[in-house]
Amino acid sequence: MAGIAKRAGVAVQTVYFVFHTKPLLLTATIDNAVMGEDEPQPPELTPWWQEATTTPDGARAIELFVSNVTVINARAASLDRVALAASTTDPEVVDVIAHHESLRTAGYRSFLDSLARRRLLRKGLNRAQATDVLLTLVGSDVFLNFTEDRGWSVKRYVAWTTSTLCSQLLPPR
Repeated sequence: MAGIAKRAGVAVQTVYFVFHTKPLLLTATIDNAVMGEDEPQPPELTPWWQEATTTPDGARAIELFVSNVTVINARAASLDRVALAASTTDPEVVDVIAHHESLRTAGYRSFLDSLARRRLLRKGLNRAQATDVLLTLVGSDVFLNFTEDRGWSVKRYVAWTTSTLCSQLLPPR
C-alpha cells in the first residue's frame, strides 16, 4: 500500500481511506480494467455484447465476443498474473481471484446460453465443456501466452481463437 501511495503521490492513509484493504484495492483495480475507464460498463451492458448475443450468425457472435474480450484482456490480463503471484502469500487475494473468476464464468456462460437459445451451438455439445473451452481459450493466460510469451500479434490471436472456437462450438458447415 505504501508503494502504491508513493507512486500515486498521496499519503498511505489516503489509499487506506479510499480502499480500506489490499483486497478491495485489487478488486477495484480489476473492475476498472474490465469495465474500462472512460465509460465504465460491465461487458454484458455494452453494444458489442448486445450484438454478439442477438446476431443470427454464430461465427459473427464468436468474433465479436473474442475481439472485445481481447480488449479487456489487454487491460486486465497482467493483473491476473500479479494477483495469482500475490495469492501464494496472501490468502485474501485468493478470494478476490475466486470472485472475479465467478463473474467471468457467469458472463461466459451467459454468452454460450445466448448461442444455445439461437440454436447456434453444435448439437450434443456438453454445456460445461463448452464453458471450459471458452474460459480457457479466451482467458488471460492463453492471451498472454500467445501475445507476450510467443510474440503473436493481437490480430493473429483473435483470428486463431475465433476460428478455433467456431470449429469447437458451432455446427460443422
